[in-house]
Amino acid sequence: MFRFGIYTRDQYNRARAHNPQLRSGISYGLLEIGDNPTDEEVRAFEEVNATIQRSNGTFRKTFRQRFDNVDVATTRILKALYRADSELRVQDRAASDCLTSSQWAGRLFHDFPHTEFEASDALLYLLRLSLASGETYIVEPDGQPLQYIKPPFVVTLSHREAFRYPVNHLVAARARWRFRRLAVPQNWMQSYGGEGYRVDKLCCIHPEARSLSKRDPRFQICLRSAFDATASVDVFRTMNILNRDYFSAEQLIQAAQAAFQSVKPGGIWIVGRTLESDLSNHVSFLKRHEKGWEVIERIGSGSEIEELACRATGRPEHNQKSLKSPQGSSSHRMYTTSTTL
Repeated sequence: MFRFGIYTRDQYNRARAHNPQLRSGISYGLLEIGDNPTDEEVRAFEEVNATIQRSNGTFRKTFRQRFDNVDVATTRILKALYRADSELRVQDRAASDCLTSSQWAGRLFHDFPHTEFEASDALLYLLRLSLASGETYIVEPDGQPLQYIKPPFVVTLSHREAFRYPVNHLVAARARWRFRRLAVPQNWMQSYGGEGYRVDKLCCIHPEARSLSKRDPRFQICLRSAFDATASVDVFRTMNILNRDYFSAEQLIQAAQAAFQSVKPGGIWIVGRTLESDLSNHVSFLKRHEKGWEVIERIGSGSEIEELACRATGRPEHNQKSLKSPQGSSSHRMYTTSTTL
């Protein structure tokens, strides 16, 4: 058995008319849309973007208003901590296509007009390597191949094709073998092409986020990892990235240390996850002190890595204060560290 792929806009529109839940066999090349896309093109971008699986196994699933209750809670907390004319520095890490970042930024700019907002992700674009033979590879910027397109096939290279499609499995295996032996310069990723090949960038940033970054200098998009430490950040958000499915305990502690180094005393770290089962958000709001974190609020059951993340800065110490959260009462904890930053 085999399965053909979807690699043109017309094919995509026809296939979606029969099956609105398309999830596989779609060329990432369909991310390419102009600067003034139609509503249909924006919808297609969102749906194709949600199918991307990176070589490290992570997905880029996101959707509109995904963090609405998180944004509302964040605004309420910030209004209690800062004046409206405060010059806030906000970073939203692992922001995927940055759509939810742009929606959050819109709220913040209304209530805190002097906010400087940075949305970032470790993947802002893909590379499309088109060969004279008619074959196309979609590749991560570091050179890891994700997809192979040779009409009528579109096969994944980031994980194994299903064995129930043995032809696709063989096409993918041959494509991996050929990719390792391509007759192109070693530095092809830094070029626009050469004899027998062409290189294009496929932007992975949502068109609405791109538009906001162009018209409002307060909103910036950059390449940055959740593990990068910066400094003097007032609000630091890491949603749907720091979880045990993706990283080991040691890696999560490293990310927590980067957050502690990035957020200035008095600032907030928002860390949590959206459950796939019911799309509910479970979030911890941590306030940074000189020597540790204070859990000031939770949504749902809080972040699954809350205690581990806070332990990264030292041993936990509990106090008896409590704070009401949108879902009810929750404990109010202080975590301290013996490290001086």
